[in-house]
Amino acid sequence: MVNPNQFSENKKPGTAHKREQELLKSYDYLVDLLKQKQGQMLVAKARDLSLLNLIGDLVLVISCDSNAAIGEKPNDHLKQSYSEMGRSAIKVPLMEVIAAGAVPVLIINTLCVEMNPAGRKIIKAIGQELVRAGIDPAIQLTGSTEDNTVTTQTGIGITVIGMATKNSLRLKRTGAGDAIVCVGVPKSGIKVPYCEDDDDIAQVGTVIKLNKLSYIHEILPVGSKGARFEAEELAGFSGLKFMENKLNKIDLESSAGASTAVLVSLRPDKIAELQGALSEPVFEIGRVCPV
Repeated sequence: MVNPNQFSENKKPGTAHKREQELLKSYDYLVDLLKQKQGQMLVAKARDLSLLNLIGDLVLVISCDSNAAIGEKPNDHLKQSYSEMGRSAIKVPLMEVIAAGAVPVLIINTLCVEMNPAGRKIIKAIGQELVRAGIDPAIQLTGSTEDNTVTTQTGIGITVIGMATKNSLRLKRTGAGDAIVCVGVPKSGIKVPYCEDDDDIAQVGTVIKLNKLSYIHEILPVGSKGARFEAEELAGFSGLKFMENKLNKIDLESSAGASTAVLVSLRPDKIAELQGALSEPVFEIGRVCPV
């Protein structure tokens, strides 16, 4: 017969009671703020992420992204299959949440197209990418389509909600002397076309793999503003500055489209080990220095 106390016998006296009191205190604080309609007091910003403090040390991590005029409709600027577009659309917010150290729990798609046939194609592509990331789209994916009017151009919004403990968040871990490395080649998709199956770009799986490497300090997907901007953001968020290498093999100004590249901060002596752990190309683009 299982002893109900066997899991707490080795704990220090009062530990469980202290933890219970801390949870009750944070719960009361949360309820009090909601009663006063002061919900903004629970929210913090971390670069493109919104962090919502819950009970105890639990935090909701929220990211969103949009995609427009890319698809199969007559007025789409960039003609692309919905299977490719849907995969690209989910990548950015999903990578941002995972890179922050959170576990994705809910994905919301807001499609500015009809359900049939465009919506179904996009949702199928999103679902396939979620499955590759170990997420069940039948349970964790929800959303809406536009079936009231005829649409002639594609539009989509994606929101990813993740959950983390404060200790598991990969934020403000970059330190002075760290190297900033770009994993994958930044490609805009317009000036420099690419396919999501290209072997020289970052994937959701790349971020999942990076998260498992203990010597990685922070991970930051590159967006439309380019690797230099994101490197400055990464260093600046820790109160430091980014010093670019004089010679770089990639264009630091180029848009990375749907995050075809991610930045990583780590000790310089770990770069060779990182290169051996990944199949994607790895480029050191600079160092982090005190302000």
